[in-house]
Amino acid sequence: MSLIAEDIRVFYGRREALRGVSLRAEPREFTAIVGPNGSGKSTLLGALTASLPYSGRVMLNGRDIDGLKPWELSSERAVLPQASRLAFPFTVLEVVRLGVQAGTAGDRPEVPMQALARVGLEHYAERTFQELSGGEAQRVMLARVLAQVWSPVEDGRPRWLLLDEPVSCLDIAHQLQVMEIARKFARAGGGVIAVMHDLNLTAMFADRVAVLAEGQRLAFGTPREVFCDGILSRAYGCDLRVSAPPPVGTPYILPHAATA
Repeated sequence: MSLIAEDIRVFYGRREALRGVSLRAEPREFTAIVGPNGSGKSTLLGALTASLPYSGRVMLNGRDIDGLKPWELSSERAVLPQASRLAFPFTVLEVVRLGVQAGTAGDRPEVPMQALARVGLEHYAERTFQELSGGEAQRVMLARVLAQVWSPVEDGRPRWLLLDEPVSCLDIAHQLQVMEIARKFARAGGGVIAVMHDLNLTAMFADRVAVLAEGQRLAFGTPREVFCDGILSRAYGCDLRVSAPPPVGTPYILPHAATA
């Protein structure tokens, strides 16, 4: 019961954006995808969610997603895109209810408010979505996807959160809140795959990390295995140094400026 991608290739016109990328994500783990701009992170997530045409194979809990109907996919995984726009003046609660309707908790009317409480926005339920700040809107959308796969495990099958830059608009406190929500979902038996830019947050919360560069997988492993000077400097095209200050030992990735 894993999410497995094999030899994924994606073309934008004649440009090959992904060149044979493979990835295996396990339930009970937070898997992060990192790399510089244009490395193929969001493209890979698009293939994993079947929102982009691709070649290769993606297996979700033992089934090829090419053979799954949309309602079957939505019952096993929820997707948080980079940006979400709504043309109609839905309330915050109505937006979260969309997630419930897409998932399997339709008979549990308490779930939308519980999802809003989990992201700290239960008192925003009757506000119009268009009134929200960028960070508030992002947290509402996270509540929506949480409501879609509210139970991390259902009928013995893990469910999945697929998140594209889930902390991009958030302040530090809410970044930590969102990362902790994702980690708790994984610890409860679900699986999490997230595109990340912040390497330090990734080091703090991720169990496995895939490093992409120029459409290829450069490294895959635990943060301690892949967050090293050589791999990161090669991936990002600049001189980076990794330190692990005591007593926590969490890696901190810092740019290294050459001195005259």
